[in-house]
Amino acid sequence: MKTTTIIISLTALLCAESCKEETELQVSKPPLPHTNINSTEFDSEAVYRFQTDKNQMLNSMIRYDYTKKKYVLDISEQDALDIGITTDMYKEALKRVEKMNKINKEHL
Repeated sequence: MKTTTIIISLTALLCAESCKEETELQVSKPPLPHTNINSTEFDSEAVYRFQTDKNQMLNSMIRYDYTKKKYVLDISEQDALDIGITTDMYKEALKRVEKMNKINKEHL
């Protein structure tokens, strides 16, 4: 009886211990898109470069308008100029939007 109790207790203890997750997954942070980050750069520098990238700003302002069923550039030219985006960069973004709409129209 005493041996059976010890065996059952040890089995329960081993089961309880084996259910604990002792390993930690080490997941590295993926690099930010559209950035060339040197290994010597600090994270704050990389974030700053990403946040001040004018092309990235314009790309993030391209949205899909579900009512019109097409892509739109959701910033006016004047607002773009106010944040330091040149007229040429704005026109290039409009061309990208037109190409996206053309491709979207072909697939619909």
